[in-house]
Amino acid sequence: MSKTKSNLAARRDQILKIVSEVIIGVVLAILSGFLANLFINMFLPQYKSYEVFVVETVHAVIILIIGLLVVGSFIKYLREVLIKTNRGLYGISLIVRIIFYIIILALVMSAFHVSVTGILAGSAIGGVVLGLAVQTVASNVLSSVFATSSNTIKFGEVISVNSWVWSIETTGKVVDVKTLFSKILTKDNNVIYLPNSEILGNSVITEFRNNGSNYVYPLNITAQADVPADKILEEVNARDDLKDMKFFLSSKNGVSNTFEALISFNEVTEINEKTARANMAIDGAYWDIKSKFNVLGPNSMYEGSEIVYPVTVTLNSDVPSEKLIEETGKLLPDTEIILLTRGAGTNVFLAKVKLSGRTMEKTINETNLAFEQAYSELKKESEPKTEDKKPDGGKPSNEKQ
Repeated sequence: MSKTKSNLAARRDQILKIVSEVIIGVVLAILSGFLANLFINMFLPQYKSYEVFVVETVHAVIILIIGLLVVGSFIKYLREVLIKTNRGLYGISLIVRIIFYIIILALVMSAFHVSVTGILAGSAIGGVVLGLAVQTVASNVLSSVFATSSNTIKFGEVISVNSWVWSIETTGKVVDVKTLFSKILTKDNNVIYLPNSEILGNSVITEFRNNGSNYVYPLNITAQADVPADKILEEVNARDDLKDMKFFLSSKNGVSNTFEALISFNEVTEINEKTARANMAIDGAYWDIKSKFNVLGPNSMYEGSEIVYPVTVTLNSDVPSEKLIEETGKLLPDTEIILLTRGAGTNVFLAKVKLSGRTMEKTINETNLAFEQAYSELKKESEPKTEDKKPDGGKPSNEKQ
């Protein structure tokens, strides 16, 4: 309640300020004319013939100064009231500013006793020349009015301007809409000025919104298609530090996969940091899966309790292969083991091991150790037992008993 009263008091003070500036302007105009007459008559009588011109000039200067002060105060009041209630009405301040400037110009000209009606009804040639001279300015002014009144450009919103006039897409927050230019705070924390005529007439404007709360910035990221895209998405969407963004596969071909990251943000200056995190997340997931693929083989990309992973083991052929399969099978229950190839010096075995929730690395390690253990035991059994050597070298004794 107290806040409402303070707001009403602030508005009342602003209105009183505007009224007082108008009254002061009128008083100064009257008083300045009187003082100018008095000064010329008393101190500069030789310039009495210029008295009318001097008075008109003083009146014009005071009207101009007071008019600009009144416009500034009124626009400030208008912005404070309208922006707090409805940001879409921000463009009204621009229209009001233009109207006030026209009124001030008319008052200044009337101070010199110049007929505004006569100027407006002037020659057609002069109008054409003047129109060509102010074509760019008028285009920007009208674009400002149309853009703001139609809510195309809204104060405080984050937009992306893609124009065929300049090649770089501009993304930023609208911080001000001037008569000729609009101020945009970019994601690089710089302020740029865009001509209103180019924004409205030669550009495509995208507004970033999501349910009226956070902004959403789309980012396309490309990775090679030599690893499964679903594994990359599974890894990045499961990370806790990426909860402020969602990843999707937007397109793919035989060479590359394109992912789209929808990045949620509040301030436009957050985009660069979050864009870097999204790029690094896709890159890191790709190389993690790629490294695993290179080391453990293609099947390493698919893990699960029902997945059967093939492990190839090569051992010397100096123990019976059937016995080795039998003994290894005891150490690895629920594992199918076959003799894949047989050679003169080595045998190659294939073990189809169920992961059962284990990682690929652990599965490979346990399988190799089981084969090694079974091989070592069979090797030990196959070695011939040697008799203890006699002191004389093991030769039979010829001594008679």
